[in-house]
Amino acid sequence: MMRMKSTNEYTDERFSMQIKDGVVHVVFLKDYIDYDFVNDLINTRIQITGDKTYPMFSDFRKVKSGPREARERMAAKDGGYGVSAVAILINSKIHKIIYNFFHSIYKAPAPAKLFTDKDKALKWLEQFK
Repeated sequence: MMRMKSTNEYTDERFSMQIKDGVVHVVFLKDYIDYDFVNDLINTRIQITGDKTYPMFSDFRKVKSGPREARERMAAKDGGYGVSAVAILINSKIHKIIYNFFHSIYKAPAPAKLFTDKDKALKWLEQFK
C-alpha cells in the first residue's frame, strides 16, 4: 500500500523515501528487487524531488538479490535524474561483490560509493549538496 506522508516523504511495503537535511534517504525494506520495484522507486524519487538535484543515501542492507532487468532499470538514463551522488549502505561482502560486478557493466550516472557506516556515508554526501 502506497502512502505519501507529505510532498517529500513516501512509504510502502517495499521502500521508504524522504528528503532530510538536503539528502534523499531511501531504505530498501525487501530482500528482493525486481523491475517494477526499481521503476516505482525511480518514479517516486523524481516525483518527490521535482526539478531539484540531491545527493542520495541508499540503505541497501536488506537486499539480497534482483534480476538483470532491475539492474538495467536502475542504470537507465532517468535512474540518475536529479541525483548528484549516491552513498550505498551495505553490510556484507556479498553486497560488495554484487555492486562491483554491477558497476563494471553499468556505469552509474553519478558518483557512487559503498559504505558500512551510515555517518561516514552521510558525511561523504555533504560535498554533493
